[in-house]
Amino acid sequence: MNEMLTGQKRQGKVNFHRNCFACGSNNGTGFGLKFYKQEDGTVSGNFFADPKFEGYSGIIHGGVVATLLDSVMTHCLLMKDIPALTGRLLIKYSAPIRTGTVVKLEARIVGESRKIFTLEGKAFVLGKKVASAKARYMRPKPHELPLDSHSVIPV
Repeated sequence: MNEMLTGQKRQGKVNFHRNCFACGSNNGTGFGLKFYKQEDGTVSGNFFADPKFEGYSGIIHGGVVATLLDSVMTHCLLMKDIPALTGRLLIKYSAPIRTGTVVKLEARIVGESRKIFTLEGKAFVLGKKVASAKARYMRPKPHELPLDSHSVIPV
């Protein structure tokens, strides 16, 4: 139930993390997230808050929310062909996310240096901000990401 808006630019040309449980095209048990680059440079996507992801009864687990925000921010970099690893992730939970709702995710780059990128992510339900994140991502060393021909597939 993670359908996205049509007519928006899809994630980059290759996906070197096809088994990712958040967005991997080769992971049938994951979240199935898809992200889209907006004209203003932000990246967005939607997530259906299925009850199988709940912590307390009727509320999505906070770790799932953290994963959603980390994933949308990571894709903000990937859509600029910048692979990066999460270095620090700070989450602020503003309201519980009820099961059965659609969570709108968005992220943007707010700062960068040669090796460090700073991003902000937000999660909304029915237009109300329910969580936000600030994170720093690091450019990986060549040996830290599997960029061989077996890992790269068309998206």
